[in-house]
Amino acid sequence: MRMTIAAIAFLGLMAITALVPVYARQQANCERERPLVTIPEIKSQNGLLKGVVRLSDEERSFLSNDGRCVGQDLRYFKGSPLNKPWPSGGNALPDILPGPTLRARVGDLVQLAFLNQIDVRNFAFSLDAGERGDTTRSSSDGCDIATASRKNHPGQSAQIYPRNDNMPNCLHGSSTANIHFHGTHTTPSTTGDNVLLFVRPALRDNSGNIIGPKDEEVMQQFGEIWAACERNGPPKKWTDLPEAYRKDQERLLKLYDSTAVYNGVPGNLPESAKLWPKNKEKIDAGLWPQYSIGAYPYCYRLPQYPGSPPDTVLMGQAPGTHWYHAHKHGSTHLNVANGMAGAFIIEGDYDDALRKFYNTTRDTLKEQVLVIQQLETALNLMSPGKQGPAPLSVNGRRIPVVTMRPGEVQMWRVINAAARDFVQFQSFDRRGPDKSTIEWRQIAQDGVQFSYDNYQRFGTVNQPFNLAGANRADLLVKAPGHTADYHLLVVRSVSDLPSVPPGKLDTLLTVRVAGAPMASPMDFITKKEDFPKFPAYLADLQSWLPPRKTRNLVYNTTPQSGRTGGKMPLHVINGELFDGSVTKTMTLNTIEEWTVSNETVNIAHPFHIHINPFQIFEVFQPNKPRPSGCAALDPTNPDT
Repeated sequence: MRMTIAAIAFLGLMAITALVPVYARQQANCERERPLVTIPEIKSQNGLLKGVVRLSDEERSFLSNDGRCVGQDLRYFKGSPLNKPWPSGGNALPDILPGPTLRARVGDLVQLAFLNQIDVRNFAFSLDAGERGDTTRSSSDGCDIATASRKNHPGQSAQIYPRNDNMPNCLHGSSTANIHFHGTHTTPSTTGDNVLLFVRPALRDNSGNIIGPKDEEVMQQFGEIWAACERNGPPKKWTDLPEAYRKDQERLLKLYDSTAVYNGVPGNLPESAKLWPKNKEKIDAGLWPQYSIGAYPYCYRLPQYPGSPPDTVLMGQAPGTHWYHAHKHGSTHLNVANGMAGAFIIEGDYDDALRKFYNTTRDTLKEQVLVIQQLETALNLMSPGKQGPAPLSVNGRRIPVVTMRPGEVQMWRVINAAARDFVQFQSFDRRGPDKSTIEWRQIAQDGVQFSYDNYQRFGTVNQPFNLAGANRADLLVKAPGHTADYHLLVVRSVSDLPSVPPGKLDTLLTVRVAGAPMASPMDFITKKEDFPKFPAYLADLQSWLPPRKTRNLVYNTTPQSGRTGGKMPLHVINGELFDGSVTKTMTLNTIEEWTVSNETVNIAHPFHIHINPFQIFEVFQPNKPRPSGCAALDPTNPDT
């Protein structure tokens, strides 16, 4: 993108803007301490999670960094089971909700229609350059461009981004998206958890109408794809998909290539910027193409572990709290900051054990899904800015109110989907004559349940815990007998070891203990036999196989002290920038020991990574020379 930021110092606050403020057509509402919103849910039925996730845009209530409550056009995920509407905001602007909560079970088949229907006309400063009709763009490198007026020469402007960033390590194309199913153990290619996909917005005519097949035609094509996936598993080649869908995609990509505006001229895209030739090259080589327009079918299974080690180490899906978000390289942070994220709950024996204990010995266990977000309309590129980081929200609201009955225990699934801040759960304040407070015990981290021993070590009552971006925690939360409002106090930071004085504590949410007390007060699990059994497949990897290879990875940032001369710091691994290529290969069914060090903060720790023989992938292009020293793949021989 190209922006002209007037009246801003050349080395002052520079931002890549994702949204364009508009005058609200309805009343915006950013009030604190409104009731917690229950996020709409797509739930699996009879072993099938099926629905629509739509990337769309409309005006939403937004609390800006400077505290103003405004209405802005926002790109966001919405979705529902097939043929059911997304809830409306009535007469007021709706809140910025996370995407729909996906709820499935280990072993289920996931079938999601992803529709990118952003109206790119509403986001003039955040589009791929060729799609805006930019008459001043002079290069085809694909990076977004920002300019600013010079401090000592207000009438002159200069390019301030990119300076030393280059493709693919730069901001670009934030209306292009995909879905990353964070925490799932499934195929990373074709219609699975494929983060290399670039699903561009549907094409529109001059009146804003979508060009291409109607939603019902797309869903009919997807129905054929899903039926084949259910019979045979995810497709392996592009030609496995129905001809009608493949031809529609080819037609739309060629239409884009022949009509997109470049340097002010329609249909003038240079060959390097065209999309269909890149797809065709992949398809001709028997590989999966990268670009789609308007719609994409996701289909994959959440595999069950087929046995227990040491009999087998085949991969499977651990039940737990996971999440999904847009993961298009070059705009991931910006998309998450705009709210393109949601919860993905995968249930299994862990959930069954919790419900059995509480539903048979106490009242029903109520569950709360809490998605923490840090919604921003711009990325501060050159400096953090004077306004500070954006505020935190939970399920789209600032300091929402969670209701509990006196003596009740709830299960909370907490996801830190904030784009920047770590969030450390510190404490609830104490209220009432007996100085009572809310209590919690942690029972899982990052979608992996605690063993009973760790529940006793790290899950002690009100033990503080820290959630970095993408971290998740499951909690058992117990209300006291005293009715009052209790505030959850957290520490926000960009470090995993925050040290902030009490005055820096923020209130994340409020728990309102009210209503009739529980007939039989609920309590935490205290006996090992009642706690969810720790499955054998989560045992330490070292007990299965010795490490086959060791590697050293050194992370570094240069310069460590921040930007110099307006240039961005560079983040490297072993001295190398990411360039889109594969730099590390691993052998199926082996364990490696990696020692990872961060020279910026001088820390190091070893960990193990296991590569599972769940599926054999083609790793070399057909009909091309195999790299020197690489043996042919043999699925029966783990040494290859």
